[in-house]
Amino acid sequence: MDHEVVADLRPPETAEWIPVGLREPPTRWLRGRFDEVAAALPEFDRGPFAMAPENEGPWHANELLDLITTRDAGSWSRRPVAVVSKSYRLIGHRQAAQILAESLADLGLEPEGLDTHATLDRYGARLALEVNLGAGWVVHPGDGHPLVLQLRCLNSVDASAMLRVCFTWYRLVCTNGLVVGFSKNVGRVVHRESRFAPDVRDEMARGLALAKEDRLSMRRWLERDIVPDRLVPFTDGPLKDRWGSRDAARFLHIARTGFDAEFVDRFQPGAPSDKVMAPTIRVPGSPEATRTEWDVAQALSWVARDRRDPAAHLDRLLEIPRLVGKLSEELA
Repeated sequence: MDHEVVADLRPPETAEWIPVGLREPPTRWLRGRFDEVAAALPEFDRGPFAMAPENEGPWHANELLDLITTRDAGSWSRRPVAVVSKSYRLIGHRQAAQILAESLADLGLEPEGLDTHATLDRYGARLALEVNLGAGWVVHPGDGHPLVLQLRCLNSVDASAMLRVCFTWYRLVCTNGLVVGFSKNVGRVVHRESRFAPDVRDEMARGLALAKEDRLSMRRWLERDIVPDRLVPFTDGPLKDRWGSRDAARFLHIARTGFDAEFVDRFQPGAPSDKVMAPTIRVPGSPEATRTEWDVAQALSWVARDRRDPAAHLDRLLEIPRLVGKLSEELA
């Protein structure tokens, strides 16, 4: 399918929409301060899922379903985005952002000025929000590429996913970001009718406490050397089983050369280590040959970022520590 470029999506205030060309459905990216991004998120209304009568008379409404629509505001036009059960609890993106802001403030952080990225699908039904927690949460692992702790929030208003919050470490290399796998799954809020507002503050506090322990894990990964040839059993075994042949083969090529790659012949039989690969681009911050478990984690993070669905991407990030543990077992 041809790529479509989304343009003319600048929201109010000073936040900046960044046009990006992706496969359908087009994606909107927004970057700015937390308060700017939150103000530019779409708002939603809920109403009957109904059909107009052919002649004069009452509308025919579905007794089991409701219609979710965007509200006219800023760059957003009123459009239907989803049909949900009447028992579905609508947690809008601005409400989710408000929950995060209040929780961060309660934990002694000032969310308004934090660098924030938002990714939304075409009609705004699904949101991925990334909030960098700032200089107070920067770690220098010793490879010249510092990391900043990042709060991630996934939300939807179309019943495709529940409200989900976690922490990841974000590694900035030139203009490319890599996310390492020290992720803390803080909590998930099911969209069911309830008189209680979702409370993630305590879970976020626990996640921040666990994040402080990540420095020890990073140090261990940096200190543990590996032999590149021993990566083959890991690639053809645990990694292939979890991520499939293509991504396993990509990982092995990165570990051996520092370059990402694709199959020359995607129908070629054999294990991932047997596949003939064509180099594509150098992976930022990756050595020419993997030397430590830290390098392995970075290569896995690069492969994980290829997942276009934010929830699938996050699930893969959460698997990285377990996969590195599997590699340790292979090398034992």
